Amino acid sequence: MYRDLRSATDETLVAILVEQGDENACDELYGRYQQKVYLWCYSYTHDIDEAVDCTQEIFIRIFRSLGSFRGGARLSTWIYQIARNHCLSRLSNRRHQWRQRLLPIEDHDAVDHSCSDSLRDAELKGQLDHLLQAANRTMKPQELEAFVLHYRDGFTVKEITRTLGCQNVSGARTLIQGARRKFQRLIAGKEYQGD
Repeated sequence: MYRDLRSATDETLVAILVEQGDENACDELYGRYQQKVYLWCYSYTHDIDEAVDCTQEIFIRIFRSLGSFRGGARLSTWIYQIARNHCLSRLSNRRHQWRQRLLPIEDHDAVDHSCSDSLRDAELKGQLDHLLQAANRTMKPQELEAFVLHYRDGFTVKEITRTLGCQNVSGARTLIQGARRKFQRLIAGKEYQGD
């Protein structure tokens, strides 16, 4: 057994962890890869808190799965694959939430299904990022923020009122309605589509 785990190879650390469950080896492996995994997560999520959460979830998976590491590739490659799959799964769940949260558009205006259909099409074609960038160009910053908070993050009008510091719920509702109208015009004009 290594007295100084810092000089041990990744493969040796894995062997020690699998055979002995050594806590120091666990700490060493975490120390080697924590920053890399966090940066990978951040590159997918673009959100500090979500990247921290993802990093913790990924390390739980890593430590539970170490027995399945066969050494066919470098440990860093294996860890990256776990991180990538976890982040993609999380993004997929977020897209599903987008679809569910867009339903209030029809609830408020009760007629136009083209808005949510077009959003789903953009998502399926991988153009959701283009759509949000285009929305950023056509909406005022507070409108876009209210729109995203309401339809993506599921905030209520009261929560948006507090979050954005609006005078009252009517102010927040006005922001959401204005953003929704601009969003519908954006979809109708297909300005979001990439080159």
